[in-house]
Amino acid sequence: MKYLNELVIQLQNDKIPMIPCTMEELNEVKKLIGTNKLPEAYIEFLEVMGGGTEHTFLRGESCFIDELLELNEWGAELLEENNVPLKLTSNDFVFWMSQGCMFCFFKLDEGENPPVYFYSEGKKKEGFYKITDTFTEFLQRRYLRDKYVFQKKD
Repeated sequence: MKYLNELVIQLQNDKIPMIPCTMEELNEVKKLIGTNKLPEAYIEFLEVMGGGTEHTFLRGESCFIDELLELNEWGAELLEENNVPLKLTSNDFVFWMSQGCMFCFFKLDEGENPPVYFYSEGKKKEGFYKITDTFTEFLQRRYLRDKYVFQKKD
């Protein structure tokens, strides 16, 4: 494991069970993006905990396989409902959503551990903006319950 090693060790030390995606589920996600390629860091996430986690890490947030295949559609619907001139493209992959009013995505062509972008209906005037330099950083900061993780990064 190249990208999530540190986080996985942290979760194991804190005795947080992680449920991996099955190979079948992983293939469903890959099918969803057509000819694009998923970033390696995200594949590691799916292989280690894409089926869910126990306790508090990412619980109640839409990011696991049970809802994952709907997230791009839900993100597009949220933009439409909010009447914003923003659109998700086939290069954007929504991997996290909370309460149906905010979501995070990465671009499929920005490397193996891509930056994370954010949209919230509460901040719709700002449009999409970058919140972390890497997918791994997003996960680490969510685990540490960093309340500033959704702030714009310059």
